[in-house]
Amino acid sequence: MSKSAIKPRKLPVQSRSKKRVQTILHVTAQLLVESGYDCLTAVGIAEKANIPVASLYQYYPNKEAVIYALCEDMVNAVLQRFNDYENFAEHQLSLDDLLKLMGEREYSDPDKHRLEFELNRAMIAMPQLIDLHKSFDERISERYANILRHYGSQWRHEELINLARIMFRIGNSYFEHISSTKNNPLLAEQSRNLVLRAIYSLVSDSMTGTTQSLA
Repeated sequence: MSKSAIKPRKLPVQSRSKKRVQTILHVTAQLLVESGYDCLTAVGIAEKANIPVASLYQYYPNKEAVIYALCEDMVNAVLQRFNDYENFAEHQLSLDDLLKLMGEREYSDPDKHRLEFELNRAMIAMPQLIDLHKSFDERISERYANILRHYGSQWRHEELINLARIMFRIGNSYFEHISSTKNNPLLAEQSRNLVLRAIYSLVSDSMTGTTQSLA
C-alpha cells in the first residue's frame, strides 16, 4: 500500500461533513480503546458511526487512512503539551513540579493511555507510518533532552537522547500494562506510581555527574 493510500479522499467543507468526519475519528478511537488495533475494520467503524460504509469511503479510502489521521492528531497533541512544558519563562516551575505536572498529564487517563498505545502499535506495524513514528520518536526525545539540559544536566547530548528514548519506551510499556489492570483501581494506581518513580529516578541520575559515574 502506497503512502498516498492513507491520505483522506476529500476534506470536509460543510459543517455536516465536518461533523461526520469527527464522528468517524471519534468512534475509531473508541474502537481502538475497546478492542485494539488488530480487531479494527472499516465495516466496524461504519457500524459504530451509524453510517453506510460507502460514506466512510467518501472521506477515507481504508481503515489505515483513519488511523493515520488519528496518529497525526496524537503527535500534534503530544508536541503541543511539550511546548507547554518547555515554556519555562511562563510556568517557572522547578524540575520536581514540572515532573509532577507531566505525570498528571501523561499518566492519569487510562483510555488515553490505551489509545496512544494502540496508535503507537499501528505506527510500528504499518509501513506507511514508519516515517511518522521515527519523526515522533526523534522529536519527543529531543524535547525531553532539552528539558533535562535546561534544568542542569551535564550529560552529553547523545546520552540525554538515549535516556529520553528509554523514558519514552517506559511510558509506552506502561500504556500496554495499564490495560491489564483497568478493572483493579488499586493495581492501576500502583502501576502509575511505580512508573513515575522509575522516571523520576532516571531524571535524578541525569542531574548528577556522568553516565560513567553511575556504573
